Amino acid sequence: MKQILLTAALAFSTVFAHAQCAGWNWPEDAAMRSKAEEKNVLYTDALNAENFAGAQKHHLWLLNNTPNLNTSIYINGEKIYNGLIDGATDEAKKNIYIDSLLLLYDMRMEYCNEKQEVVARKAYAAYRNNVKKPGELKNILDLFKEAHELNGNDLPDYMLLPYMSVVYYNVKYLDNLTPDQILEYYEGINEAIDYKISNESDASKRAKLEDYKNKIDGFFVQIFKVDCAYVKEKLEPRFRANPTDIKLAKTIFKFMLEGKCTDDPLWLDAGKVIAENDPSYGLFKNLGLKAKASGDNAQAEELFNRAMEYAQTPQEKSEMYMQMGSMKSEAGQKSTARELYKKALAADPNAKEAYTRIGYLYFTSYEQCRGGEDQVKDRGVFLVAYDYFMRGGNGSAAGDAKEQFPSKEEVFTYNYNSGDNLSIGCWIGETTTIRTRD
Repeated sequence: MKQILLTAALAFSTVFAHAQCAGWNWPEDAAMRSKAEEKNVLYTDALNAENFAGAQKHHLWLLNNTPNLNTSIYINGEKIYNGLIDGATDEAKKNIYIDSLLLLYDMRMEYCNEKQEVVARKAYAAYRNNVKKPGELKNILDLFKEAHELNGNDLPDYMLLPYMSVVYYNVKYLDNLTPDQILEYYEGINEAIDYKISNESDASKRAKLEDYKNKIDGFFVQIFKVDCAYVKEKLEPRFRANPTDIKLAKTIFKFMLEGKCTDDPLWLDAGKVIAENDPSYGLFKNLGLKAKASGDNAQAEELFNRAMEYAQTPQEKSEMYMQMGSMKSEAGQKSTARELYKKALAADPNAKEAYTRIGYLYFTSYEQCRGGEDQVKDRGVFLVAYDYFMRGGNGSAAGDAKEQFPSKEEVFTYNYNSGDNLSIGCWIGETTTIRTRD
């Protein structure tokens, strides 16, 4: 079959070169037109009945005699040969069908003058059918590379993960790529998927792309040792020579984050370039975390607020409020911290850790809030802390708070009853119910 189709391609290359297949290009000869119309009906009827072998014979006549008849003969040809491939039990015959399918894409590109989309389809078909054949891996990678060059960041979504997996298989089975080549492929794929994620408004589709991205990273780290030494030796000189290279800046930023060498000025320099050209939630979050770790809370707060501007989900927004709340808590600004934790809950009601954080703010306020005249009132901070720990699902912390409840004797002594409402003053301003530790 491969030889028959190849013969057709060569025979008509001079006659139909640069032809278009958008309309119906019936033969001018009446007898040939009648025959072509008959074959078109016969193969489509067989295809609709999923009789792929029956469709193939009539379809082949059209390929040999009217290869620029209409784009539909190539679209339907894919269906025919995919059906034959899936149904083949003989490996040799299956390989013939695969070769024929791939040649079909070549014919479509030649006779219909379609390449950008078709080469991507050919690359994926080659991947789907030949990826387990080591001898085909280099050819498949070349097809993906060509498709990427033609489509740029608009490379179809379904190509992204297979593309990186082909890079992985080439390294694993053929050992035919240098570290620089691996990095170049990875950067290109990563740039495309980042572009798609940033331009995708559908949350479910964006989540799927994020999943692809994580899996692509998984392939990459198996074949490329990500370390700071490589970044400093190989990537920093490139970056210093061209400090506006956003793709390289992203790679450096990510590698140094994973390599835990973010103290190096190069990491911040790369982050600044990204922030100027392609700001994102993840970027400002990581820069904010770095500023927080270094004790620069003012800078961290500014960066966390910038991160919220680009948050895509309620969870992301809530996380930034939690980070800012923890800074205020560490600084002793308990009331401000509580408000930030409440904002985290408002953004994402499932962020139950915020309840626990508020609980600890109350739990640690005993010395600050006790008046020394009423033990029940003084220990009210533990009662309200318990309430918040329970709302956060933190049984262990709730148990610690319960141990600090007033005793039955104290409740009796200060003229209270278990179950009475108790107003907690100080900065807390909450109402709770009296309970005892015994």
